[in-house]
Amino acid sequence: MTKLHLQVALGLYKEGFISSVQRGDLKGPDRIYTPNTADNISTRRIWLGLKYHNFNSVLKSMHLVSKPSRRVIAKPNAIKDLVAGKPFRQIQPLAMGEVMFVRLADGDVVEVQEAAKKNLGGEILCRVN
Repeated sequence: MTKLHLQVALGLYKEGFISSVQRGDLKGPDRIYTPNTADNISTRRIWLGLKYHNFNSVLKSMHLVSKPSRRVIAKPNAIKDLVAGKPFRQIQPLAMGEVMFVRLADGDVVEVQEAAKKNLGGEILCRVN
């Protein structure tokens, strides 16, 4: 459980791809809040509730755009181009029902359309449909 994973999970929840986000351990979600400590940090997990529509998962695929071997950093104009339907490098623009997450310089994770609206740039993390 890292801050980045938690922010992406909360973004998926906000966009309607998953039904719940809960903190927990190896056995399951916590019934009462348990803070992270040095003793339990290796066993902490994020538990996600998948959402279904007509017996099909709403979350069909999730692909990394930036990888440790190849970081993809986009300036505000490039992010606006992606939202407008123009490709950026080898990244195809957003399709219908698809979202992309961007990590800003301060570490926050936002959806690409929100980054374009606020004229922000950053590292393009992943795309989800």
